[in-house]
Amino acid sequence: MHDFLRFLSRQALPVWARYGGTIAVVVIITTFRLVVPLDTAPYLLYLPIVFLVALALGQGSGAAATLASGIAAASFFTGPEKGWRLSGPQEISLLEFFIVCSAMIMVCTAVRQVILDNEVTLGNLSRANAALNEREATLALAKEEAEVAREAAEAANRAKSTFLANMSHELRTPLSAVIGYSEMMEEEVEELGETGLINDLRKINANAKHLLSLINDVLDLSKIEANRMDTFAEDVDVSHLLKEVAATVGSLMHQKNNTLVIEAAEAVGAMHTDVVKLRQCLFNLLSNAAKFTDGGRITLAVARSGEGAQAEIEFRVSDTGIGMTAEQLGRLFQRFSQADETTTRKFGGTGLGLAITRAFSRLLGGDIAVTSVHGAGTTFTLRLPATMPERDMDGDQEDSGLPVRTQEDARQTVLVIDDDAAQRDLMVKFLERQGFAVRTAANGPSGLEIARMVKPRAITLDVMMPHVDGWAVLTELKADPELAKIPVVMVTFTNDKGLSATLGAADHIDKPVAWDRLKTVMERFRDAEGDVLVVDDDPDVRERVRTALERQGWSVIEASNGKEALEKVMHGPPRAVLLDLTMPVMDGFAFLHALREKPGCADLPVLVFSARDLSAADRARLREADGIVSKTASLGTLTGQLRGLVPPAKVDG
Repeated sequence: MHDFLRFLSRQALPVWARYGGTIAVVVIITTFRLVVPLDTAPYLLYLPIVFLVALALGQGSGAAATLASGIAAASFFTGPEKGWRLSGPQEISLLEFFIVCSAMIMVCTAVRQVILDNEVTLGNLSRANAALNEREATLALAKEEAEVAREAAEAANRAKSTFLANMSHELRTPLSAVIGYSEMMEEEVEELGETGLINDLRKINANAKHLLSLINDVLDLSKIEANRMDTFAEDVDVSHLLKEVAATVGSLMHQKNNTLVIEAAEAVGAMHTDVVKLRQCLFNLLSNAAKFTDGGRITLAVARSGEGAQAEIEFRVSDTGIGMTAEQLGRLFQRFSQADETTTRKFGGTGLGLAITRAFSRLLGGDIAVTSVHGAGTTFTLRLPATMPERDMDGDQEDSGLPVRTQEDARQTVLVIDDDAAQRDLMVKFLERQGFAVRTAANGPSGLEIARMVKPRAITLDVMMPHVDGWAVLTELKADPELAKIPVVMVTFTNDKGLSATLGAADHIDKPVAWDRLKTVMERFRDAEGDVLVVDDDPDVRERVRTALERQGWSVIEASNGKEALEKVMHGPPRAVLLDLTMPVMDGFAFLHALREKPGCADLPVLVFSARDLSAADRARLREADGIVSKTASLGTLTGQLRGLVPPAKVDG
């Protein structure tokens, strides 16, 4: 019944249907009462009809049903024989019928209105739910699209970072070669007395450095815009830094007869910040001041304020140059933009320096401001926290002590440890024919004693020996710091190359000995001789580094990738390793990790020499390196840092 009423309440029936239907129902019930005589009082028969009609079709239809039902019911009490008149009690019954029907109509109308209102409310709720579901679907779709866009952006960032790294390597490496070769040629020309060529070579060197500087700026800006620029904080003495910066820009000041004045209190103290980026900021500001000042005064004033975590260092660079207008000030710090086109034509430059300076200052936790008076000079104020806010790096990179190999053998001696006398004799004859001096030991303990005494170039070691086998001897050799770097070749019937490599053996040769194979291994030892192992996939870089190092008294060996270098180290650890990072087969990171896991190589000095932009993550992976030198640095800087790790051997003659 409830569903039927809901159905009727939802139907917009026309007037003729509502009233016509009502009369039709009354006629049907009346006909039924005439055809099938009932004992039920006529008024009681029509009450349910009035109730249902009023509830289903409304107040008007209920009233029509009441009137029609009253007339039909009264007709049962009257007739022609009674003159169509009701008696007094019948009139009262008819009146009661109308009263009851009126009350029912009022109740039914109220109930019906509640049902209609509920239907309206339910309809509104349904529409609201539909709209909400549609909105949720739209939001879900938008979220999905945003996720796809985010993944695409991350992929683009990764691609951009990869491109920047590759471009950095591909552009900087040949430019570094140009700079290096020009420096070498300048030395050679000076030795030959061809002084007329020196100026040309210096111009080549200066222009190559200028181009390299532009490439560095563009790459830095790209990394900043991609939010990929990392910082590496370290302690720096501000006074010492100021002296370095002043020495660097001294030639720029002299070019236009400018005077540089440093004003810094002794109590300015130290900072914990990215010194490379801070130095670049100061250099940019001072070189900018020197460019726009002629025969004037440039002042670098430094002051410290605040205490503890609130301490700040203020660097103020003032000049007495051409100054800027308010309009020109508004264009500062924009990429590839200077004060105006006239300035660009007259003074040159790319307009990148100040943009990079502001970006770096914000990376370091501070900012930069500028004031200027046209025709009177400009002041840039760089304000930085004394302690740079932490980013991705935890702690500082620590320097470690570097061992120096103190003993040099006049002859290449090989120690043969084998309990088989015949095998020892064969090994002695073969090795002596190859130009090696040979010492022998019949067991492990005596072999260890001779090794400590002689410090041989290499050791060949049998495994199957009485009392102390070869594995125990190898373990003790690699555990002794004085013997760990001596390469060991396992010569045995046991085919266990994996265990040999794990315990630190340089190679493994099966018995009976294949002499050609042994000859190849021994030649590797001879090839691995040298003070410095230069690991770089660029032969030009290796050649000019070799030339520079040999002039300083070092002997050099080369490797074109990390895998080849690892083999050379295992066949003869050098006194130091000069390591590039971006190489095929095995890069510098993998080589450094593998090297430190090799017995006896944990403290072998490694100096990273790369054109790569080092991120915070890169520096974390290079914690085990003993120093980092950029390929953009001069060869003099490289040899100087290497000399600090290991003194060069003397060159005969």
